[in-house]
Amino acid sequence: MFVRQLCFCFFLSMTVFSTGCQSSSDSAQPAAVVTQKMVLEGVPSASGIERVGDQYYVIGDDSPYLFCLNEQFKVVQKVSLLEAKSMVGGRIPKPVKPDLEAITSVMLEGQPYLFIVGSGATSMRNVGYLVPITRQGAGKPVQVPLEKLYDQLRQNKAITGEAALNIEGLSADEEYLYLLQRFAPGGHNVLITYTLSSITSFLRGRGEAPQPSAIQPWVLPDLAQIKTGFSGLATGLGGRLLFTASAEETPNAVLDGEVYGSLVGWLKAHPKGSAQATVPQTVIPVKEKDGSILKSKIESICIIDEHRHHLEAVAVADNDDGSSELVLLTFNW
Repeated sequence: MFVRQLCFCFFLSMTVFSTGCQSSSDSAQPAAVVTQKMVLEGVPSASGIERVGDQYYVIGDDSPYLFCLNEQFKVVQKVSLLEAKSMVGGRIPKPVKPDLEAITSVMLEGQPYLFIVGSGATSMRNVGYLVPITRQGAGKPVQVPLEKLYDQLRQNKAITGEAALNIEGLSADEEYLYLLQRFAPGGHNVLITYTLSSITSFLRGRGEAPQPSAIQPWVLPDLAQIKTGFSGLATGLGGRLLFTASAEETPNAVLDGEVYGSLVGWLKAHPKGSAQATVPQTVIPVKEKDGSILKSKIESICIIDEHRHHLEAVAVADNDDGSSELVLLTFNW
């Protein structure tokens, strides 16, 4: 199972970027600092990244391909997920793009897959893909219609409020599949949880869309006085999830806007059920080496190395101009 092993202590933060509990030998303030940035050549509008073994898999929200990268982040395989009827400059136009926003590795009935999902923000974005992982790399994709699953989520105001559905994060462990609904005006930041046992038959095309096992809203801090919304997710140990969020000045789930920065932090995967929004254990802004806020929209993150109160991660950023950026960062808490 492709689950990263993490160790860390509890943090509770009721203010914007305050620290939580720390051991007496670990008194440093939480920090998330960029160590390296690079342009991902040939990968447009990166929106999701997942690590499997020594390879990285990347998707773009307006690209018809799944890109496989080696340890040096060079593209070594490109798998066609769909047949694009129109392409402009290597990108699918916004009105018809599938808006593939999130990717995770997941084990279904003993077979490892990459699971890729669209955001659900429009009728063109109700699609997903299961891509088997083999010793040779990514196998042949199988399309997964998500309309019925997404329709259930859209109708649940505890998830969408008065905003559109906008799934931006996805992760899985041995027992659960997690989705993140991104905030938009009138809506919420929400963690949606399914048991793998309940959703597997639906994903394999043999069963009905199940109901979530849990729905939990979360309160995230503003950044530069702009509301922040979930953008990426990675599964951690001990019932915690590493998440990213970003501040983008936009009126809804479809239009782009000015980007003010990104956050990283921890969620408890299975908090006690509550209709009340919960505060993350830790959440801090991602900064450049000089201490300034990283002015990029981090879309997805995966862990590459971790210790007790420290991890190294790789993320992808898309600033809505078609280019993609790979961001290496350290996170101390």
